[in-house]
Amino acid sequence: MMKKFLLSCLIALGIGSNAQYVYTGDFEDPGYNINTYKQFGNGTRTTAAACNGTNGGQLAINATVTQSGYMIDLSTIGQTGNGQKIDVSVGYKKAANITGTISLAYFVYNAASNQWSVNTFGPSVVLPSTAANTCTTLSATIPSGIIQPGQIYGIGAWFVRSGATTGNIYVDDISINQEIVTTAPGCATIVNPADGSAISAGNLNLAWNTVPTAVNYKVAIGTSPGSSNIYNATVTGTNANITLAPNTTYYASVVPANLNGDATGCSEISFTTNSLIAYCGSITSNAVTYPISSVSLNGVTNTSAATTGAPAYEDFTATVMNVYQGLTHQLAVTGTGLGTNRFGMTAFVDWNNDGDFNDANEQYFTSAPLIGGAGAAVNLAGNITVPAGATLGNKRMRIKYNFNSSTTALGDPLANPCANVTNGQVEDYTLSVLTPPSAPVCTTVTLPVAGAADFPANGIITWAAAEFAAGYKVYIGTTPGGTEFANGTVVNGTSYQPGLVPNTTYYLKVVPYNNLGDAPGCTEISFTTVGVVYCGPLTYSTVEPTTNVTFAGINNTTSATLNGTPAHEFFLDKVGTVLTNTTYPISLNANTDGASFRHYFAVFIDWNQDGDFDDAGEKYFTTPASFIFVLGSDGVTGTPATGSIIVPQDAKLGQTRMRIKSAFYASGGPATDPNLSNFANACVTTGSTFGQIEDYTIQVNTATTGTSNVDKAKVVVYPNPFTDVLNISDVKGVKSVSISDVAGRQVKNMKAAAQLNLSDLKTGLYIVTLHMEDGSVNSIKVIKK
Repeated sequence: MMKKFLLSCLIALGIGSNAQYVYTGDFEDPGYNINTYKQFGNGTRTTAAACNGTNGGQLAINATVTQSGYMIDLSTIGQTGNGQKIDVSVGYKKAANITGTISLAYFVYNAASNQWSVNTFGPSVVLPSTAANTCTTLSATIPSGIIQPGQIYGIGAWFVRSGATTGNIYVDDISINQEIVTTAPGCATIVNPADGSAISAGNLNLAWNTVPTAVNYKVAIGTSPGSSNIYNATVTGTNANITLAPNTTYYASVVPANLNGDATGCSEISFTTNSLIAYCGSITSNAVTYPISSVSLNGVTNTSAATTGAPAYEDFTATVMNVYQGLTHQLAVTGTGLGTNRFGMTAFVDWNNDGDFNDANEQYFTSAPLIGGAGAAVNLAGNITVPAGATLGNKRMRIKYNFNSSTTALGDPLANPCANVTNGQVEDYTLSVLTPPSAPVCTTVTLPVAGAADFPANGIITWAAAEFAAGYKVYIGTTPGGTEFANGTVVNGTSYQPGLVPNTTYYLKVVPYNNLGDAPGCTEISFTTVGVVYCGPLTYSTVEPTTNVTFAGINNTTSATLNGTPAHEFFLDKVGTVLTNTTYPISLNANTDGASFRHYFAVFIDWNQDGDFDDAGEKYFTTPASFIFVLGSDGVTGTPATGSIIVPQDAKLGQTRMRIKSAFYASGGPATDPNLSNFANACVTTGSTFGQIEDYTIQVNTATTGTSNVDKAKVVVYPNPFTDVLNISDVKGVKSVSISDVAGRQVKNMKAAAQLNLSDLKTGLYIVTLHMEDGSVNSIKVIKK
């Protein structure tokens, strides 16, 4: 049984003097801490759970927590493992009513996803509804090579509820005793393929017997005796999937190893491939199979049983689905779900028929995980693009469906086309690659409509899909037939966001194409842009308001009344002035509606003025390391959250939008997905029902010492430094002058004049901004003595 659970604690690898795990987790003091005794789901340490001593671990099973466990985190006990077998025992008892199955388990930490996978081992015990007030010991052994040196593991017990009852399971005395081995292992025997045999090309599942004290195995395959030019790797299990060419002789060796050294005198085998192609398999599951029940691609649908317990692998290669060179087809998969658990899908196609799925463009939905959940049926859909150079004929497609709690990282059952599954299923199909029957016909632009005069400069152009189109070429110019903005820009989907200039008339043409050519005779439309449009207004179910924003000359205090203001407030008349490549402090406050509650703040500034907050450097305080929050604030007297905003050197000059998001989260904050991704998205409030959004205007200037940054103006201010009077060399075209301090606060606003009397300013550094008649600004850094 394997499930993955997020754990917010930090993990540190414990280093000890002995290469052996020997530990008993008795839940007693001294020694008990939540960094070592980690609990999944719902429960705590309690006296009722003790088998010996005073305390044990309670697993509180209820309607939402139907499985849970306790473990000892081996990375926190000051010891290192040697990779050898580990004898494990755990004492357990239970309260009345609750039923289910208890097992020993080892837990594997994945640093990339901050998750633990749960792997049960040894005998499982079915617990009836009657209370068990006396502890029973559950014992088993983890074989050598499972717990690898240098990685992070936990060992303990795991309980899965049956039925709908609730109650407590108790565990105590988690005993861990690893074997000490002082000699290198013996040799292994390769069991597949046989020495001297002829086998299919493509995938080879090289397999060998388990050597009792081996921690891993050094595997080499080459095309000459003793060589490793085809494969050279250290493997932790007893098999490896390797791709072989047809009609070739190979030589293979497997050398077991442990911390004492490598096996010596191990023999090598040879074998020859024929012209047939094989694929990795058979794929198995170590848990209940949640199956794929429907697969649809390009008009062909295959249905199969939706009930759990189906085979982990099903061969549907007799089902052929036609696809076209260079074209994109939607793959839709339905799988059996479980409650709110997330399941994911990946797909693999062997376009070059070499027996593996490891070549360029052969893996789909592995870099951007395709995850769904919540319900008895999980519907997943994504696009499969056939490479334009794919050869005609039949290709193998593999679809994998498996439990995957993370929305950003894939576990090995989904990421690896050859890996076994856990709570999932694998199905293979045949794709028949064909040439498109014809060039596509023209499409119709759906947005903007022809002649529109209100298309946002940051708007998204959309059009209807054209049959047999491999993609679309987009042409945009400011004159009929013009292409200076986009000259045949290739787009694979049916939308394109070009980023246009406001208040400009454009001419647009979208031309579908495929391997046979472009659609002929496509028409052009014209439209006119307005300014950029930002997402919003956004909503929160309960408005717990932001009450003060202080930044770059803005000091805006607003109502602290709960639900007394809109969820999204617009203060675009309040302008903060900043300089490029300069750091500014920011202070934020909110009403948290309770002494123990926190509000976390995210700040977004559209530095490139493209109408979104998604570009590099436009998000602040949106990662766990940079979180800022207020705790127990009434929004008036509470201590504000503070931080720093660095204005990028390349920030576009002029006015832009700043957005402040304030939201309630628990003490750890929105530190894990999906909350982390949603918190860093300026256009959603998903993940918290309590908070508020506020928008402001930011004026971006640039500063130089002594001379203008706009060469064409040739304006000089002098002397610099100055005492009381500052001279402007040429006031032609200057409408007004404003003076700001280095914090961005405006201290003076004056009519343009050749001489500016600034005698009332204190000594220090100031920014003189010349507001030109043409609407541009010219900022100059000056020093008053």
